[in-house]
Amino acid sequence: MQVDVGATPASGESFYAALSEIGQLLMCSLEPPLLYEAVIEVLERRIGARLVMVGELDHDSGQWRRIAPARVAPGMADIYPEQIPFSVAKPAFWRGEPQLEADVRHVAGLEMLRPAYARHGVHAVVAVPVLKFGEVCAALVIRAAQAGFFSARMVELLQQAAANIGLGLEAHAQRVRLLQSVQDEARQRRTLRLLSEMVKLVTHSADESTLLADACRVARSIGGYRAAWVGLFEEGAPAVLQLRAQEGLADDAADSLVMPAGAALAGDAVARALSTGEVQVGLPTETPGVRSLLALPLRVGGAVAGCFVIGADRADAFGAVETRVFAEMAVELGLGIQMQRAQASRLAAERDLRFSLQYFRTILSQQHAGIVVISEDRRVSFINEAFCALFGLPEMPAELEGQPAETFYARLQQAYEDPGYESRRIEQILARNEPVKGDEVAMKDGRTFLRDFIPIRIDGVPQGRLWHQRDITGQKMHEARVERLAFYDVVTGLPNRRLLFELLEQARARAAEQGTLLAVGVLDLDRFKSVNDTVGHGGGDCVLAEASARILGMLREADVLARFGGDEFALVIAGLDSREQLDVISRCILQALRAPFGLMGEQLYLSASVGWTLFPLDESDAEGLVRHADLAMYAAKEEGKDRGSLYEPVMELEQLRLQAMRERIAQALQRSHLQLLFQPIVYIDGLPGLHGVAGMEALLRLGDTDELIEPAKFMHVLDDPQLARPIGRYVLDEALRCCQSWMRSGISIPVSINISTRHLLHPAFFIDIDAVLENYPGVMDVGFGIEVTETGPSMDHARAKVVIEECRRRGIRVGLDDFGTGSASLSHIQKLDIEHIKLDQSFVRDILDDERNMAIAAGVITTARMLAKTVIAEGVETAEQGDLLASLGCHQLQGFSISRPMPAEAVPGWVAGWVPPASWGSLVNERQSLLAGSG
Repeated sequence: MQVDVGATPASGESFYAALSEIGQLLMCSLEPPLLYEAVIEVLERRIGARLVMVGELDHDSGQWRRIAPARVAPGMADIYPEQIPFSVAKPAFWRGEPQLEADVRHVAGLEMLRPAYARHGVHAVVAVPVLKFGEVCAALVIRAAQAGFFSARMVELLQQAAANIGLGLEAHAQRVRLLQSVQDEARQRRTLRLLSEMVKLVTHSADESTLLADACRVARSIGGYRAAWVGLFEEGAPAVLQLRAQEGLADDAADSLVMPAGAALAGDAVARALSTGEVQVGLPTETPGVRSLLALPLRVGGAVAGCFVIGADRADAFGAVETRVFAEMAVELGLGIQMQRAQASRLAAERDLRFSLQYFRTILSQQHAGIVVISEDRRVSFINEAFCALFGLPEMPAELEGQPAETFYARLQQAYEDPGYESRRIEQILARNEPVKGDEVAMKDGRTFLRDFIPIRIDGVPQGRLWHQRDITGQKMHEARVERLAFYDVVTGLPNRRLLFELLEQARARAAEQGTLLAVGVLDLDRFKSVNDTVGHGGGDCVLAEASARILGMLREADVLARFGGDEFALVIAGLDSREQLDVISRCILQALRAPFGLMGEQLYLSASVGWTLFPLDESDAEGLVRHADLAMYAAKEEGKDRGSLYEPVMELEQLRLQAMRERIAQALQRSHLQLLFQPIVYIDGLPGLHGVAGMEALLRLGDTDELIEPAKFMHVLDDPQLARPIGRYVLDEALRCCQSWMRSGISIPVSINISTRHLLHPAFFIDIDAVLENYPGVMDVGFGIEVTETGPSMDHARAKVVIEECRRRGIRVGLDDFGTGSASLSHIQKLDIEHIKLDQSFVRDILDDERNMAIAAGVITTARMLAKTVIAEGVETAEQGDLLASLGCHQLQGFSISRPMPAEAVPGWVAGWVPPASWGSLVNERQSLLAGSG
């Protein structure tokens, strides 16, 4: 598309007509954009100019920004670009000379415009600078098809037109400045009047509320602002402004609290004003119609106490004049608030004084405490009924007033427990004539009074003395009860932990002074939780009381027995000469606790584990001694319970090692350094199964180093309150994921998982089970099982039974691991709904050489078969061990002779290549023959 860009030069008359019209435009005082549009229209109409454009300098972007024409016809955007770089202008242009390009096709720097020029048939361009106050501020650009269009007269005309535009721009700037000056003067007069009115308000306002309300009203009525409000800090809450007065705000804003930062009425300006103490101008947040805010901090007593905020409907409403004058206004308003508060305080003080004078006698008369006032001439000037009642005086108060002080004091002596001492004490107090607070007085009838003495002075002149006495007998009794509760255990009456450490510090100091041994012990009743489960907590308290009585029976009067809490006790035994003495005492205490406890018609048998440490062999402080005894107690439990143990430094090192391992496992869990290996469980006698494989057991390993670490080294962490469940969830998810991957490769064998007792009994255990089964639904097609240690359910037998039954109902196999290493094994087999038991490897390892192990294994296998439970022997390291176990009736084996634990990806290959030992063939035939014979 080509546009007629003009080819015929205009006549001289057209030039003069164009200049005349442009001159008339200047008389109209048009805004610059409108002036540009009008000039373009005149040039196009009068001299036939085409493709005329006016661009202003934009120094920030370094571009000419097109101002006119404001709108471009469709298809003309390329010839009227929004911006053109400064680089197209030559140096002469910046000196005010027109820039004529006769052939734009060969001018360097115009490459970006050439496609547009070519499309519209433009060959020549002239750019005429527009100067305002001597500097180039815009450019008048005209395009033509031929250079001949831009004759010398044409260029002269365009220069004159540009000069006229510059004159128009200068005139417009002068008008703007004049108007601004007039506005500034009006604003200054208005602000000075506002300041004057504010000074009047400060002088004449009746109270603070009126002052603040009038200040907001004056700001709106005289200043003509949109809104005004005053917020003051709440007393005791320096982070909150309370809206105290307002004009122009919404009705619901009157009762709202305004926060210094981020609130609807406050905004950043108020927050800055409050924090800096300086006047701030800013943008509003949510106040309708307000386009700018002036925040004036109010100082009362030298500190910022709030803010006076004025909102205007113009963005430029607050210039330097307003800011300066309003700052003075804020000072005046702050002084006014200070004056009003000072006046209010003075009035309140006067009111309080009148109240005190009017009601002094009434208040003192109605006091529950006894009050007597002795005048300076040593007579009773006032006494209340409570004082008469305290001392059993039969007279009414009015009958005693005027009595000599000596006679009055003498009448009081008969009520004191030690009249002579109290007489001397009163003389001492009167002689010193200084205030006395909290002087306790013992009365003959067992009561205790608390006495205060206050000399009365008015304007420095002595006016008498006031005695104040109250009965604190009940309070003293209550304090004694509270002290006992604070230092003694409610159940046993023994010292508690707090008193123990005080007594221990004293005993420790005496032992150091006397050079004797001091034994510190921590004793814990073994399996006490089962007592609470059996006879309830009330019965458990009875057992604790009986146990403490038995222990006290073994101690001397000077020894200390304290209850730490739960079933844990602490002992402090002083004056020992040797460790052998401590051994005797320890054995006696343990023997006393072994005797049956009779409760609710039942005989309960308990034992205890006790740990000891000896000071000064152990030079720790009181806290350290108890901690060391506690470590020794746990060592006694680890050694089998029902015994004592003496602290050794290695115990603390072991405790540090256990804690370090816990932190190591916690980090491994976060960094995915835990790993599962899988060990096969196989049938020995030809029972059904994929290649004779009964399943895979998932075995946890710590893999944060080059060598995998087995659970035996971090077993304590697996039952940790914070880590047991996260570890259990990881094992569940990883084991079932591997099982499902085997199924996809054609190997459908179940997997079993070891679950810690704490995770098994956790309220969210089945939430974890459901979540992992939802992720791996195919696993239930082959089944999976969980295994718990036989000591685990004993923590809460009833709860464990419910959980295991729910697992079985859901189709989850449950087995008892490490069978034979704990307690009450046969009871567990009988009571718990388990499917199989794992014969612990400690019985399997020496079964060929140790008849006792073989007898235990035979008994376990026989009992399990009678109860229809499957037995799995773990730790089978030789085929001979497997043969013997099979002959005893055990039909599933697990151990190194079959396979060491392997990664999940190795399982399918191992299963496919598994071949039972040849010696098992005869066992298979014997088993099948027995089955056929029984049929």
